Amino acid sequence: MLYLIGTVALIFILYGLILFFKRGNKEFSPKLSLKERTELEKMVEKKAREEREEKEAEEEKIEIKLKKKAIEEVIPKAKPIFPSKEINNEISRFALHIDIDNSKVQHSIRNGVQNFLNQDFMVSLEEFSLATESNSQDATGFYCRGLTKFKLKNYESAIIDFTEAINLKMKEPNAFYYRALAYYNMRDLDNAILNFKGYINLESNSYEAYFDLGICFKEKEKIEEAINNFSLALQKKPTYGFAYFERGLLRHKQNDREGGCADLKKALEMGHYEASGYLSELCEGTK
Repeated sequence: MLYLIGTVALIFILYGLILFFKRGNKEFSPKLSLKERTELEKMVEKKAREEREEKEAEEEKIEIKLKKKAIEEVIPKAKPIFPSKEINNEISRFALHIDIDNSKVQHSIRNGVQNFLNQDFMVSLEEFSLATESNSQDATGFYCRGLTKFKLKNYESAIIDFTEAINLKMKEPNAFYYRALAYYNMRDLDNAILNFKGYINLESNSYEAYFDLGICFKEKEKIEEAINNFSLALQKKPTYGFAYFERGLLRHKQNDREGGCADLKKALEMGHYEASGYLSELCEGTK
């Protein structure tokens, strides 16, 4: 019984408080002048406009991200790079190596090349090592041994041999080229770029080196530099389908749909048939 009386009393007290506050709000609510009301309405409108613009900007960002994601799902991530110069052809240049001053060096290098071409790479390494031991100032042994190590994917050790050949003033620009490729395969893109540039300083007409530089910049997400180097590769070789293909994909990433599709179509015309699938995915409806 007491519990019931207490509950009823509490209800009356709460009801009284509610009436008091309602009445108090009516009695003490200030009246706004026309000027104050106008200013208040402007503030409310400004706040609503800012919130609307902020929402629209956020929606635009989300839309751009979704478009970029859709393109990236179609465009492959960085693909592995392989020597543009055929390594068998490169080492074959020394098959008739002549060393008038040291017949041992000449014999070892010729044998090393022959074993390399026969895919007996361990014997090849031994022969090139004999050449370097017979004459530590002969750069050819170091260079050929570096090529053999590169073939065996022992990139770190190959870099040491290419560096030794370069330090011995070997008049062979390709030492820079293959050292760049070795750095690339070790994922040291900065040193790869430096060595490709070193090679280009000696062989400025090399479309392969410009293309490989483009690949390095692409993987560093330096899109403009990558596109510039693919363009330089195409200046050296206008029929280079690989460069059209890579440049086309990057132009799409920059929302240059027209330029990207034009490049992909050109790549297909040049015989790069992989471009066909990307054309259907990215360029539907373009002329």
